[in-house]
Amino acid sequence: MDFKHKTDQRRAVATAAALLAMLAADVTVAGDGGDCPPNPEPGKCYEKVYLPAQYEDQAEQVLDQPARVETRTLEAVYRLEQKEVLVREATAGAPAVYKTVSESVLVTPARTERYTAPATYRLVMTRRVLREASFDWRTIACEGPARRPSASH
Repeated sequence: MDFKHKTDQRRAVATAAALLAMLAADVTVAGDGGDCPPNPEPGKCYEKVYLPAQYEDQAEQVLDQPARVETRTLEAVYRLEQKEVLVREATAGAPAVYKTVSESVLVTPARTERYTAPATYRLVMTRRVLREASFDWRTIACEGPARRPSASH
């Protein structure tokens, strides 16, 4: 076999494969109804329209921590006071001697307090699907008779 004959054979096989693929695609489109509306009315033109999904966002308050009773200890509060204290009494020749002394005085005793800590909440966003994405058929204006696209080149 010469080179020209092999090239012609390859070209014929490629052309046949392309034609088979186009025919198979054409039969599939016409056969499964996926690209044709159900029960189309004669003389009307249709287009397939993509309808995106629709969602609804909702905010919901969710309990983060419940209310609780807590106890805390408060320390005692003291105040420093200064007093003059007699160290030695006055005598015939010497005056009395005093000294300043600091003394802690209890103002408020230590105690425990119980209090209720309020509940805390957090905001949680949820998304709910109202409608799934889909396709729908809509009628459109036709110009001239409806034609099926041809595969000729």
